[in-house]
Amino acid sequence: MDKININAELICEFSNFNSWVNHASSWLGRLPKYTQYICVDTNGNICDIGEDFMKARDNNRFPVKAYRLVRSVEDNEVITN
Repeated sequence: MDKININAELICEFSNFNSWVNHASSWLGRLPKYTQYICVDTNGNICDIGEDFMKARDNNRFPVKAYRLVRSVEDNEVITN
């Protein structure tokens, strides 16, 4: 399995499953319409649906952090050869 690095900005952190249940829609729902984000557990797995968050809960992989993905047009880093 490949591991990759991505540019992303931390949006919020769900300290436990109940935090996700109680706050996900308000914290992530306030993002602009076309914002792309991912939620990542402490093992580096993506949490996308309820089943993923339940698996994170059952395997002690909280906190789960939500990140806004940075698009390439936002990247200000200059690459030199």
